[in-house]
Amino acid sequence: MKKAIITTVIVFLGVAGYSQHLSLNLYGGYTFQDKVNFSGNTTTPSFYAQVNGGFMWGASLEGVNSTGSGLELQYQYQSTNVPLYYQNGGTVLNPNNNSATISYLLLNGLHYFQVGAKAEPYFGLGLGAAFFTSHPTDGSTVSSTSATKFAWDLKTGVLVHASDKVGIKIGAQLLSSQIYSQYYYTYYGYYGTYATLWQFGFTGGLVFNFGGH
Repeated sequence: MKKAIITTVIVFLGVAGYSQHLSLNLYGGYTFQDKVNFSGNTTTPSFYAQVNGGFMWGASLEGVNSTGSGLELQYQYQSTNVPLYYQNGGTVLNPNNNSATISYLLLNGLHYFQVGAKAEPYFGLGLGAAFFTSHPTDGSTVSSTSATKFAWDLKTGVLVHASDKVGIKIGAQLLSSQIYSQYYYTYYGYYGTYATLWQFGFTGGLVFNFGGH
């Protein structure tokens, strides 16, 4: 995974070197909750994880050419709670071990429309990695665990230029990754099935420009 991260950074820097427009984006927003269903087997009942919604923050670097196309290297972070339940609901299975963080490192392809206008709509699609880390709070049952999984995202929104150097970007995004239930610990130990996490959210933040289109 370290090689993939280094390769991603090198690709971005190579493209950015040929770009006419470079910018730094600092943003925050809200990600909505998602119910992640894990299938059971003959010895383990079916259950689900409730990935709670909450505030997230992120930063990215963009390199865009004169036609509005370019690349974005993006990092995003969210602290959340992930309680586990049997499919019929009821008691939380991991009451002292459901604190977690979810972060993403993505390389997005972007395209801005109406380049040079006061407001530029945009669309993006990216690939990268999701990093999951659990943070148990009881200090005795189990230590922290972590996992890295393939991730992808879709995004859209609008960039509004307040001046030549500063802008405001407002958007929506959908992130997805595969999640492994062994990452979660319950009364009954670890479980080992895969499921898909979907995270939809809204973002807003400042854009600092280092060059014009």
